[in-house]
This record gives sequence, structure tokens and C-alpha cells, in this order.
Amino acid sequence: MLVNNQLSAKKQSGISLIEILVTTLILGIGLLGVAALQVSSVSSNQEGYFASQATSIAEDYASRIRASKTAVMMANPNITYANFLALYHNGNNAALACDADPETMCRGANDCTPAQLAIFDMWEVCSAAAEDSVLPDGQVRVINNGIRLTIVVDWDSAEGRQDTGNVTVVNANCQALTGSDDRNCMIMELVP
Repeated sequence: MLVNNQLSAKKQSGISLIEILVTTLILGIGLLGVAALQVSSVSSNQEGYFASQATSIAEDYASRIRASKTAVMMANPNITYANFLALYHNGNNAALACDADPETMCRGANDCTPAQLAIFDMWEVCSAAAEDSVLPDGQVRVINNGIRLTIVVDWDSAEGRQDTGNVTVVNANCQALTGSDDRNCMIMELVP
């Protein structure tokens, strides 16, 4: 009688528990990466929205200044260019104040002096930037460089980016103009 002492190797069929655990781990890491990408995308989208709102506010103010220049120069031929620029500038690099309503609301057919119109324009643009639905802690600054105006619309970038844990933004231009490293800004040069 022959004894068959051959070891027969069993073929494995199915999936082992270790393979399932490794697959689940890889899938979990991939899903975390997708979630992080989505959070980053939402944050970048939000920052882009703030930048477009700031651009819109700066364009509005620039349009008001350009429109007023023609009217002011025609009504007051003796006004100098420097005096005209001074109307739309608060005298320093601080944010425009929009706490109190202007004395004269220059809407419609109201007859306003150039100074009253400039104050109204500054108040209206400042109020638009200060709305939290538009920009978080939005501010408008106007810097008179003699021949041109620099319009700076800045906002609290840390408030807008809390979802990613970023609390400061390194933006040397904004830091130099606003004195704060947690604000982002849009800068527009204007030669009226």
C-alpha cells in the first residue's frame, strides 16, 4: 500500500480580513483628502468673492470721482486739481468714517456743493464696504499721492478664513497700508 504523503496546498478563496482593513484604510485616507480639498476650495471661493466685492466698491468710488471731476471743474473753473483731489480724501491714510449720516443726502436732483457731494460719496462707499454681508469688517482708505489717488478696500481676512485655521495672511502691500497683517485688500490707482 502506498501512502501518499504529499502535502496538498489549499488554494485561498475569498478575501482576508487584513486585506479588507488595508482597503478601508486607503479609502478613508483618500476621502479625507477629498474633504480637505473641498474645504480649501470653499475657502478660496470665499476669498475670491471678497476680492470681487472689493473691486466693485473701488470701481464705484472711482466712477463717482471721475463723474464729479467734470461737474466740479465746470462749475468752479478756478478750483485746482490738488483741491479737487483733496475733496475725496480724508486727509490721512485712515479708513473713511461712515458712522454718522452726512448732513446733505446728495441723491436725485439735490443741489449739493462739490464738498457735500464728496462727503456723501465717501459715506455711501464706506457704508457699502462696511456691510458684513459684503465684506467682513470692510473698510475704504484713500491715499492722495499728489497726481493720483490710491483707493484701498480692505477686509478682515482672518474672519473669512477661520474654516481652514489660517488666522494671518502675509500680504506686504496690505500690511503697509492698513498696519495689520490679518487683513487682505484690493488696491486701485486712479488718475481722475
